[in-house]
Amino acid sequence: DGGHGWFDTAESYNETDGRWSLCPPLTERKGSLGGASLDGKIFAIGGGNGIVSFSDVEMLDPDIGKWIRTRSMEQKRFAVASSEHNGSIYAVGGFDENEYLNTAERFDPREHSWMRIASMKSRRGCHSLVVLNEKLYAIGGYDGSAMVSSVEIYDPRTGTWTAGEPMKELRGYSAAAVVKDSIYVIGGYKGEGEDILDTVECFKEGEGWKNVAASSIG
Repeated sequence: DGGHGWFDTAESYNETDGRWSLCPPLTERKGSLGGASLDGKIFAIGGGNGIVSFSDVEMLDPDIGKWIRTRSMEQKRFAVASSEHNGSIYAVGGFDENEYLNTAERFDPREHSWMRIASMKSRRGCHSLVVLNEKLYAIGGYDGSAMVSSVEIYDPRTGTWTAGEPMKELRGYSAAAVVKDSIYVIGGYKGEGEDILDTVECFKEGEGWKNVAASSIG
């Protein structure tokens, strides 16, 4: 594609030799999708191609060596965030071609089906979703009019969302990861006319958010 358009390619990283290698291609070109691993398989969730948003889910079984379509979500979700927790996959927010979403759903591999869960208070896409201390954190993103710093926390035990402490900066399109007992949110975009961020924020329960140097992660 010469660096343009949407891709069906996938890559895997081998920690032992520090190299990336190509995986089998997806069944369809797409971007702004979610990803999660469950039971030794990799799931490519939702996304879109700039014209339509997808509810499709593809699954890669490394033993078979190809992507296969599996049960679709209840709702189309472009710019979705997803994560695995306790044997289920969660897909939260996104854009359905008409509006940004506050809805969320969960995939149960035993039932092989997606089920709606409680909706967030706020609409968001282009956000992050991570698990910390048995709860899911939906972080930042875009609400349809502006980038946001807000955080919402889902507790699967109660089935409810609560407001978390907002980040120090507005951030969409950022990356997030959990290391030990902290969430790190890296880079992102503050909004139209603003520079791309090179800052990192760290959240720890009981301590809130603080700015950290990228070199301090881990």
